[in-house]
Amino acid sequence: MRKLLPLVTCALSLSLLAACSGLDRQNEEALNRKAGIEVTQVKDGVQVRLPEKVLFDFNESSLRADSESAIARVVVVLNRTKKPMIVEGHTDNVGTREYNQQLSEARAKTVADELERRGIGASRVSLKGYAFDRPVSDNDTPEGRARNRRTEIVVTGESLEAVMGK
Repeated sequence: MRKLLPLVTCALSLSLLAACSGLDRQNEEALNRKAGIEVTQVKDGVQVRLPEKVLFDFNESSLRADSESAIARVVVVLNRTKKPMIVEGHTDNVGTREYNQQLSEARAKTVADELERRGIGASRVSLKGYAFDRPVSDNDTPEGRARNRRTEIVVTGESLEAVMGK
């Protein structure tokens, strides 16, 4: 028993050190900015916002060649949780509702497919297209419309600390 006590004490100390060395929030936020994504706490969980310019060309639903760093960063963040997520597509209000609904769904599916290709379990991912029903900005200016064209991933029931550190 006396030989076991130092071993248990050492194991507990190492466990505490590992737990204390968690994520550095400032560093995580800098990595997100560099990749062009935003990660925030929302009512339903954690939201990862990917602006259109990071992933898609205007009026397109296939990923841009230079979207690699954003997708790779999103996968790193999402791999820190096992909770379910919803990939949401959003558009501006230019064009018909039907067209924008199809575009928002196609973009959500493209992102969901890419996440699954990179190891995020398909059983955790659902998708939804919102067309222009949930704007985050005014659609009266080019800048506002650009902010509304986005894909968001909501990790249901997750905390910001779990995926970004304290």
